[in-house]
This record gives sequence, C-alpha cells and structure tokens, in this order.
Amino acid sequence: MKHLIPTLLGIWLSSISFSAETKPFPPEGLRLWLMADAGITTEDNSKEGGSETDIARWTDQSGEGLELTPAYKSPATRPTLVKKVSEIGGKPALQFNGKGGSNFEVTDPLIGRFKKPFDLNRGTVFLVASMPFIPTISPLTLSATADSKTGRGGLGIRRGGKSDSWFCVHYGGPGNGKKIQSQESKLDTKFHILTVRFDKHKSELEMIVDGKNTGTKLRDQSKLPLDPIRFIQVGGHGILDPPGDPGAEWFFNGQIAEILVFNRILGNDPKIGPFAAVGNYLQRKYRIRGDFIKPTAK
Repeated sequence: MKHLIPTLLGIWLSSISFSAETKPFPPEGLRLWLMADAGITTEDNSKEGGSETDIARWTDQSGEGLELTPAYKSPATRPTLVKKVSEIGGKPALQFNGKGGSNFEVTDPLIGRFKKPFDLNRGTVFLVASMPFIPTISPLTLSATADSKTGRGGLGIRRGGKSDSWFCVHYGGPGNGKKIQSQESKLDTKFHILTVRFDKHKSELEMIVDGKNTGTKLRDQSKLPLDPIRFIQVGGHGILDPPGDPGAEWFFNGQIAEILVFNRILGNDPKIGPFAAVGNYLQRKYRIRGDFIKPTAK
C-alpha cells in the first residue's frame, strides 16, 4: 500500500516571515526542489526484502512537474523514509544504504527526467544531507545524458575519494572530458547545508558548508559549455547503467532531507539577498548552525 505525504508548506513556512512572497526565498531560476516532508510516496516492501517505508516516488515542488522513481526493479534495496531524524529537529529524511566504490547492488537510486531541459552552466545547488565516512559516494547527479557509454556531462556532488572529504565535479563534455573539478574538502558525518556555486563559462566553482566558504581550489579547469540538463539521479552516479556495468557505481550511503537547484548564481553573502534567504530557510527548518541570517528588507 502506498502512502503520500502531502505538501503542507503553509504549516512550516508560516514561521518564516517573507512579505509578499509565496516561498521563503526568491523563486527565480528554481529548477528543482525536493524535500523529505513533501511529495513522498512510500510503499510497504517488507515482505520482499525491503522496508515498510520504501520510497516509490519523490515529487519535485518547484512546479517543473518532475517525478523521481527507483531506477531498478528490485524492491529489496530501495531507499527508505525515516520519518523523524532527531539531529534535524525531528524532520524526515531519505535513507540510502550504499557502501561506496562499485557496490552497485547495495542500494537503489531515484531517477527522473526533466520535462524541459535547462541550461546549468551557471548555478547554485543546496543539499541538506549527512554522509558517513565511506569514500566516493554520490548523493546527487544532474546530467545531460543518461549512461556511461554516451557520457553524463553534468554536475556531481560526492563524498570524496578520501572518506573524510567531499568534492564537486562539473563536467564540460561527455564522460570525464573537459571538466572543472574541485579538490577535496574536509567534512564530518553530521547534517550540513552543502552548497555548490559555479560558473562554467569562467571555470569557477565554490564549495560552501553551512554558509561558510571552504576556500576549496580547483584541480581541473575548463570553460567548455555544458549540454542542457535532462536527467537527475539522487542516491548514485551511474544514471541508467544496468547493474554490473562499470558506470553503475558510487551509490550513496547517508541521509538526504532537501535539495534545491537554481540555474543562476544567487550571490555570495550569507547575510543579504537570495543566497541568505535560501540558507536561512534551510538553517532554521533543520536547526543547523551556520553563518546564514535572515535577510533584511531592502
């Protein structure tokens, strides 16, 4: 039996005052908004090796009409809904159980295709997540293509090759070609607001934790434009690669509470403007300490 968590934005948004706004932040450029407390459909797969709260569907709240569903047929390895996570004030989160490396059979990612492809050569991505110390696992991939044979060409946020770090890869062409890629930055296992801000045309990329810039440098640079983004995978990296294929790897272990993707740069000040507004909303909602403050009216 499937159960839908309704979108009750008014209940928790009412505690955040933004005059004349229908969202707690300026919505311009918002292309993806996934949250564990809205748009989740679960199903009971406990008799098939899964859990009572396996994820059957995750619906985008940005208005783009995107739906994410499990990539594979087996119900035994689906991500599950944890209804109350004490570390983030009792809010829910999605639990993924990958083991890193090429353990593709351990967990199942969620995959979706955008109805309207969009440019992501400049953008800002927010990810509220916690990751254990397991190397090379991918909570989020936004892709121009769908499998390793034709190349992915998009944005990947990952736990690093080192188990205590994370990094971002922004591809500029098929597969591993013509990319900008950050060095690895230290990160513990707590819940954080992870932000990546980038401009592919300038070969610039910033990695930010709870509103504080990590100062992470690039190790690869390219200004080659990206193809439009068409696919998203949450909980893994090898989009649409069949189990056993070399591209079906780096599946996520950890919890994800919320994801926001803007195809514009929201600025760089955690105290003013839309960057501060989004960060403050996430910080207050999940009770995460950070440098974001409520922006003052101009």
